[in-house]
This record gives sequence, structure tokens and C-alpha cells, in this order.
Amino acid sequence: MAGELNKKHFGIKDIAKLANVSIATVDRVLNNRKDVSETTRQRVLAIIKEHNYQPNLFARSLSVKNNIHVAVIIPKTSFQTGYWALCLEGINKGKEELQPFGIITTIFLYDQEDVTTFRKETEELLSENFTAVVIAPIFVKETEEFVQVCHQRRMQTIYINSDIPTKSTLGYIGPDLYSTGRLAGNLTSYLVKPKSSILVLNVAKGIENYRYLDTKIDGFKEYLLSYDPSINIDIVDIPYNEYEEVELELKINIKKYDPDLIFFTNSRVAFLGRFYADHPDLKKPPIIGFDFLSSNVEYLADGIVDFLICQRPDKQGYFALNYLYRYFLKKENFEGYKPMPIDILTKENYLFYEN
Repeated sequence: MAGELNKKHFGIKDIAKLANVSIATVDRVLNNRKDVSETTRQRVLAIIKEHNYQPNLFARSLSVKNNIHVAVIIPKTSFQTGYWALCLEGINKGKEELQPFGIITTIFLYDQEDVTTFRKETEELLSENFTAVVIAPIFVKETEEFVQVCHQRRMQTIYINSDIPTKSTLGYIGPDLYSTGRLAGNLTSYLVKPKSSILVLNVAKGIENYRYLDTKIDGFKEYLLSYDPSINIDIVDIPYNEYEEVELELKINIKKYDPDLIFFTNSRVAFLGRFYADHPDLKKPPIIGFDFLSSNVEYLADGIVDFLICQRPDKQGYFALNYLYRYFLKKENFEGYKPMPIDILTKENYLFYEN
């Protein structure tokens, strides 16, 4: 109709005309830049909202694609845990989706049991020119040093899986670790009686690098002891990754503590499942563990592991890249953290679950 703007071709020039400002001013508003009065900014934003204007992100990416190079540095998967394989799946999905928009992603993998591999990968990463880095922090001191260099170079950073004291510029995407511990404590409260004995197991080689597990344990203890102070909680670290070594430690500690329930703090609860499958003469207490991995699900299906608390590792990797897309191309700002859903799986519902 004459006199009306063609909605199909409504663009920056039309916004500028209606707002009685220059195209450059509209561009500054769209890109959230300074040097625009608040009155003008609000007038332009009102017109954008009224006409449901959507910027052409693909066209925008053509002008900046040579400047958006994203690095991802996470642990490589191992025989003992497939947790990081799931995270990598999410990252690869995001990488494939964002490539047409000019966001190029390079993945660096380090051995979570060998800090020298982390140093080597970060050195290689810093030898190249990246715009942003997605980081899964295991080695806290080394990660903090690396992040400080990133910030000196004005590289955006975002954490996944666990947070650390040295803050990233774009926050943290992952589980609220304290809440996962409280959830395990809540489940435990339904399964044990007063004065029960609870065994908390941390199992991993280089356990000193897994101090984020302490946050889970703090949440677990806080919930459970406020529920019933008579409950006894013992915490045992088993610093091994080979089943034969873990089995020996389990024999000693399960005999010593005779637990009424076992809380296994990370994704390797299949070790405990195999232990009880190999020793059917032992009385099995309820077992709570973490993560929807095929090795863990096997023992959940058999009724040896009673509960799996799941933290969506694939979504963490995917969302991290999606956030960078929204930050660089849609000019959205992020602070704080994006908590992942915390899911509870049992023998009865695991068949209907997907990461």
C-alpha cells in the first residue's frame, strides 16, 4: 500500500529515516556502542521493536569473519571416562552450525592428569591470534595464569563445567556444583536412617586437581547434616584410574566404614558398579553417582547404581559457542553464569533420557 514501508525490505535506512538520525547512529545503537544520547537510543530501539527489525547476521558476519577465531581448550576423553567425549560432541555441533557465520573454532585437548600437557596446549594456543577462548578449568593455578594472559590480550573468555576464582569475561556455563551436592543430600535423606554411616568417594588420578568436587561435598554435607546431625559422613580420596588399583582401595574402605550409602562424586561411578558386580557376596548399599555415560548406565540398568545425577556436558559445550555467537554477532552481553539443568535418573526412567 502506498505510503507504507515494505516490511520485507525494512532496514537500517528506514530506521534512520523514521528516527530522524544518521545511518551511523543506527549502527551505533545496533552494536551497543557509545556516543549516542539515551533519548536517541530509546527512540531508535522503539522503532526497531515496532517494526520487528532483525539484523542480517549473515551479512554482518561477512564483514567480521576474519576477526572471530574461537579456541576451545578441554580435557581429552579417556578410557576411564567418556564425560569429555559428550562435551566435545556439543562443541562440534556448535562449531558446525556457526562456521557459515564466519566463526571459526579450533579445539585444543589436554590430559587432565598431566599439567604439562595443559601448559603445552595453552602455549600453542597463545602463539595464534584468537578472539575468544572456551576453557574447561582443571588445573586451577595454571588456568588462572593462562586467563590473565588472555585478558591482557583482550581475548574474551568463558568457562564450562567448573568455575574458578579468577573470573572469565563472559562467565560460566555448567552445573551449580553446590546444588548438585545438596540434591544428592536430599536423595540420601530418603534412603538412610538416623546415625547412618555415609561414605563419600572421590576417585581419580591427580585428585588434587579436582578440588571443585569439594563444592559438591560441601552442599551434600550442609543439606544432610541440617536434616539429621546424627548421620556420620566419611570422605575418602582414591587417587587411581586403573580398576585393579581402585578395587583394592574399595575393599579396604568399604570394609572399614561399612557404609549405609555411598555418594560417588564424579562420573566414574562405573568403578563402584563393577566392584559390587564382581563381589556379589558383599551387601550393596544405595549408590548415588554422576553422569549419563554408557558405562554408568549399564550398572544403573542392573540396579547396582541407584541414582545418576546428570549435568548435560554436551549442552555446556554447545551453549558456550552459542553465547559467543550472540555476543559477537547479535551484540548481546552476558555476565555471571548459565546453570545447567540437574536431572535425576533411575532404572525406571533412563531409557527416555538424552543428554
